[in-house]
Amino acid sequence: MPEIVAVIGATGFQGSSVVKALSSLPNQYTVRGVTRSTTSARVSELKALYPSVQWVGADLNNPASLREAFRGVDIVFGNTNYLQPDIMNKIDAGDLDAEFRQGQNMVDAAIAEGVKHFVYSSLESPTKVGGPEYSGAHEPEGKYKIEQYIRSNKDRIAGYFIYAGFYFQNLLLSAQWDNSIGNGKEAIVFTYPLPADATLPYVDIEEDLGAAVAVALSNRSEYSGKVLAAVEGYYTGEEIVRAFARITGVPARYQYGVIPEIDRSDINAMLNFFVKFGAITEHDWTIAKTKASRPFTTLDGFWTKYSTFRPE
Repeated sequence: MPEIVAVIGATGFQGSSVVKALSSLPNQYTVRGVTRSTTSARVSELKALYPSVQWVGADLNNPASLREAFRGVDIVFGNTNYLQPDIMNKIDAGDLDAEFRQGQNMVDAAIAEGVKHFVYSSLESPTKVGGPEYSGAHEPEGKYKIEQYIRSNKDRIAGYFIYAGFYFQNLLLSAQWDNSIGNGKEAIVFTYPLPADATLPYVDIEEDLGAAVAVALSNRSEYSGKVLAAVEGYYTGEEIVRAFARITGVPARYQYGVIPEIDRSDINAMLNFFVKFGAITEHDWTIAKTKASRPFTTLDGFWTKYSTFRPE
């Protein structure tokens, strides 16, 4: 009988990737999408794509709603969104455990409902790796604290940890047309808050985060308590943008610059850490793409999929 998997944040980049991956394995898993609103346009879109998925509403700040969502569930995929206004407002007010409490609520609800396996999308601790100068990187610190909370409950629930690389998709969010290249031509400028020559891990989050989760669940005795890296390859921003121009024929350039929505000291501390140390320095980890049942999406494959992308 298929195991029931509750997917937290099922309408987001990570959650919808897990929904896609596991709903393609109906003999193994029944997917239960968990989201704040089951009547959103995004839920309607996913229902059309994956009609077998069950949908339930829950709020990470409401433990009772999580227990209801996890009733009868065998596996939970959990992730927390630091960038949602509710979390950032609390962080700005000095409540540095705002994200951690959401993770704690998920774990406690899962244990209370007898869930046996918890896959969590985590990040490593900048202060553990780089020292106190990175103590302001609240997002990865909060996620790592949730990971440690899961590990502290290993006698009651098995934990599996996915460390995702930077999303290829992130570069789409601040792209703009620019007519400064001359010859009457316009180019697309991809602005991102990382130095142009910073080599970092990237992944097509829509396609391959779910594939990494499937790897974790495929061999639980091997991956329980372990980290799997959801990474396709290591690239600079300039390399990513050059690939776009090559595949689409559209002139493009990379620009290291500020994105106003995330121009915050805590986010900048995290990005500075990643630039100096890399996004994944964990020693005891497995590269998920080497164990996956299909290849991860390459950089060229990503831009082929998005070949019609143009900024508005």
